[in-house]
Amino acid sequence: MNRSSPVEARYTAEPTAEPVPTLLADGLLTERLALAAPENTRVVVADYEIPPGHSLPWHYHEGRVVAVVTAGVLTRTLADGSECVTPTGGCIVEPVGPQGVHMAENREPEPLRICALFFLPQDSPLSTRADPPDRFVRR
Repeated sequence: MNRSSPVEARYTAEPTAEPVPTLLADGLLTERLALAAPENTRVVVADYEIPPGHSLPWHYHEGRVVAVVTAGVLTRTLADGSECVTPTGGCIVEPVGPQGVHMAENREPEPLRICALFFLPQDSPLSTRADPPDRFVRR
């Protein structure tokens, strides 16, 4: 009698109740990512939805943030005045600390969705609101 091993039998038998992951985001990182996360780093996954014409105000992050645009087009304005446009499927790596202040906008007619992975110091908020850089302040 030809018997299969328990492992083989598991994969050739009827479907089981094994967990099936829900894909939250799938994007292509087009820049180098260096990540050194010390012990007790807070890891958070957050899903943002930004309606058409709305924005996230000027802010910064105390740790590394990697995000995937899962729907719509993200327009970020950085501290140096440059704009970065990231379409669906694109990834961003946010700058760390107050010198990396930025804002995010949805300038498109459809909702913008972003799935973000945060690596933060243990007691840090996801983001900290900040004043816009001087070049954006009207006098």
